[in-house]
Amino acid sequence: MKNVFLLLFLYTICHATCAPVCFADENKFLTPDYFKRFVGDLKELPSKPFRWTKGQYLIAGGIAAGTIGAFAVDPGIRRHFQKHRSNFLGGLSDAVTHFGDYKYQLPLLSAAWLGGMAFENETLSKIASDGAEASIIAAGMITPLIVYVSGRALPNAGEHAMKFKPFTPGRYSFPSGHTTAAFALAATLDVNLRETFGYWHTPVVYGIALGVAESRIYDHKHYLSDVILGAGIGWSVGYWIAAKQSRMQLGGAKKPRNEKGVSLNPAGSGLQMTWRF
Repeated sequence: MKNVFLLLFLYTICHATCAPVCFADENKFLTPDYFKRFVGDLKELPSKPFRWTKGQYLIAGGIAAGTIGAFAVDPGIRRHFQKHRSNFLGGLSDAVTHFGDYKYQLPLLSAAWLGGMAFENETLSKIASDGAEASIIAAGMITPLIVYVSGRALPNAGEHAMKFKPFTPGRYSFPSGHTTAAFALAATLDVNLRETFGYWHTPVVYGIALGVAESRIYDHKHYLSDVILGAGIGWSVGYWIAAKQSRMQLGGAKKPRNEKGVSLNPAGSGLQMTWRF
């Protein structure tokens, strides 16, 4: 048994060490093809809204309408959460809020990455690569840009909810970065797990993401409108990244995969190296 665990450990280390130079697969995290895919998605992003379908425009309009409509109730929602506090809600908030930051996301994506390499599991590998890309683009690029442009102070600053000071540092409310990251990860998990598990996990992953949104309001970190827009950005980017990379069908035939490169596989008491060219 010890030899099995040792072999698995060495196999994982070999993958982690060789992946950047040995493996050609855009859905494997930190490989050259993955970075090429990432750059390609960044180039496509600015022009993406000009190529939306009618349904996508309706979704975007719904997110915008929900965000604008929430402006009217932001102060009232905040007062409601201030008055209705409990140990249960506080514990729930503490338990889920880090699903929207590195404290939960980094270990989860790292585990998916290592598990995907160790067990040659494409779903786990893709969760890691899609989740990292979606989170970086949505919560690391788009949301911070809007935050800086909008210049809305956090609720605990004591300002009027509709006071915006564009391009002013230190005002990080609109939209919510935690909620953006949570829904980006939830969308990538949802899309990637559907082929294996159907849809039973869908309410679970989005329920956790909703818990993050609730925690940001409960902890007086954001307004309702902040989390609505954050959720919309995170879900849109996460779904786009995961669904786009899942499209292996072209005209009813499978898209040929790039099988070039070196692979390491357990063989007997050692490792077998295969070079495809």
